Amino acid sequence: MPIFEYRCLECGHRFDAFFRRAEDAEKEPHGCGKCGSSRVRKLFSTIGLGSTGGAAGDLLSGDCGTRST
Repeated sequence: MPIFEYRCLECGHRFDAFFRRAEDAEKEPHGCGKCGSSRVRKLFSTIGLGSTGGAAGDLLSGDCGTRST
């Protein structure tokens, strides 16, 4: 389920909107929940990657998966 972040151009309120598919974000109308304005702009959101260890964690940390035996 894609999550998009928006900022209202009227009041500056930032909010998230959830959609079933990414394509729906372009088709469905969305407005500010604070002032009701439809003048909103989609923001570029950052993603966070975390690691709990293990093989995937080693690859994310730059280990390349090699270990001395």
